[in-house]
Amino acid sequence: MANPLSRRCLPALALLATLAAGGRAAAQTPPPPAPAAPASGQQTAAPVPGLLKVFLDCNRCDEEYLRQNIAFVEYVRDRAVADVHVLVTTQQTGSGGLEWVMKVIGLARFQGVDRTFTFTTPQAATNDDQRQEFARVFKIGVAAYTTDTASARDLDVTYTPPKTSTTAARKDPWNFWVFRFNGNTFLNGEESTSFHNYRLSGSANRVTANWKINMSASMSVSENRYEVSDGTIHSRSDSSDVSGLVVKSLGPKWSTGFRAGTSHSSFNNNDRSMQIAPGLEYDFFPYAESNRRSITVNYSVGATRYQYAELTIFNKLEEVVPTQAINLAVGFRQPWGSLNIQSSLRQQLNAFENHRSVIFGSTDVRLFKGFSFNIFAEYDNIHDQIGLPKQGATEQEILLRLQQLQTSYSYFISFGVSYSFGSIFNSVVNPRFNGLSNIF
Repeated sequence: MANPLSRRCLPALALLATLAAGGRAAAQTPPPPAPAAPASGQQTAAPVPGLLKVFLDCNRCDEEYLRQNIAFVEYVRDRAVADVHVLVTTQQTGSGGLEWVMKVIGLARFQGVDRTFTFTTPQAATNDDQRQEFARVFKIGVAAYTTDTASARDLDVTYTPPKTSTTAARKDPWNFWVFRFNGNTFLNGEESTSFHNYRLSGSANRVTANWKINMSASMSVSENRYEVSDGTIHSRSDSSDVSGLVVKSLGPKWSTGFRAGTSHSSFNNNDRSMQIAPGLEYDFFPYAESNRRSITVNYSVGATRYQYAELTIFNKLEEVVPTQAINLAVGFRQPWGSLNIQSSLRQQLNAFENHRSVIFGSTDVRLFKGFSFNIFAEYDNIHDQIGLPKQGATEQEILLRLQQLQTSYSYFISFGVSYSFGSIFNSVVNPRFNGLSNIF
């Protein structure tokens, strides 16, 4: 007959293992149920041999760091043989940090036992800060699934009390505003060619549950030098823009807002343009689920005033163009992979024949054991090039890509397949000679 004391301790063991390797709690769903105590006269189930098999599905995670520092689970490459599937998604927060959502999906004997953890890392967090915090939450998340494995007997609980009380309400002296300024320089060259790019940018953002305000400004200058048989060719292009976006929440699926901005581009013959466009958006799923699934439709209508650097093919130096635009965006991140599609149509209201339609998509899908394919592509159907210079582009401007050319379409596509086979249980990390990959 089983010891009554052991029956009372089994639920406590599950709780202790859940808290293994971390004390600060992350937002989560209810924990998986503790194993039921055996009835009188029954034998306690023997531990499942081996470690908990984990399939980690995370683009931002440092898997090598996890393998080196979290050894009470076994990392596998094939979801079909895993005990749990850890699916991780991230979204940017209003302060510039990251919100992480870690969903632990039970497989095999844990089918239907799922948990979700949500935590954030600040904008100032380094890569090491991020991987340490993820590792802490990862350990808490998978520990409860190890209570029937051989590793359970070696797990312990640690708790680090906070240095100060976290219950007091915090007052934000910045009222949710976040400011950011950037300066970047890129230099590339050799004896006969050189390329210089300089970029300055700044932003001011305020994001709450009901309002989103984004303001930004940037300028960029690019210079090229080529030494040829006839002498030296110099080229220069520049651009700048100032933009603003204000969005008001109208509920879990609706929102309204408007965009406004001004821009300049030597490449597009745009000496200066100014635009304003209010809009309305609907999400077929609640916005709160955007980290996993989203289908949005956005409609906007507005006007743009153009001032051109050179006379256009329509003999204009300036004009006001009313426009409308509709955008459809589809995004899914599921255990089978990811899918993102965006399709938009922009049309001039005073000349319906002037329009541009764009479709963009990317996907990374696991079809069967070890095999996946990925696609990254965009196609633009272009019939709105009203700002092209009348005199056309010189041969030098064409070769150096200094001016937009007339075209009815543009596209790019990248696709590939991946197939891996062999051992799916090898968790060994060996970093020797990694730093020599670019020598030969």
